[in-house]
Amino acid sequence: MALCFVGCSKDDDEPGGKGAMYEVTIEQSGDFRSFIKSVVVVANGTRLKDGATGESLASPLILSDEELAVEKVTLTTTGKAIEFAVSGSVVDGEDGVVNEPMQWVVTVYKNGKEIEKKSLSFRDGKEIGMDDLNLYYN
Repeated sequence: MALCFVGCSKDDDEPGGKGAMYEVTIEQSGDFRSFIKSVVVVANGTRLKDGATGESLASPLILSDEELAVEKVTLTTTGKAIEFAVSGSVVDGEDGVVNEPMQWVVTVYKNGKEIEKKSLSFRDGKEIGMDDLNLYYN
């Protein structure tokens, strides 16, 4: 299993401690439908909005493999979040089958500015380049 974590804490607040607007985009390519995936997004202090449907969603939000069956998922905060975190995992879909690799490109924006772009590649449920697996912002 592989895990990706991106987060921001109260130390990253705008002046006055009012939080910030966040957006996360998860782009998938390769054989991503052959892997089992999940992503958790937490926006403390506000709700989330699905970029494709505009639907307002509660936080924390757990995206299962079913919601991650598309090439791109975008979530934004509906208001200013005091804290924002994204974590995800990928495991091999079938132990006896060798899957082609899949890739995630996770991009996080704060107040409209890109603050992180992370590319992760997975082969048979194992992330390539484990050194860069966890990210955290203070």
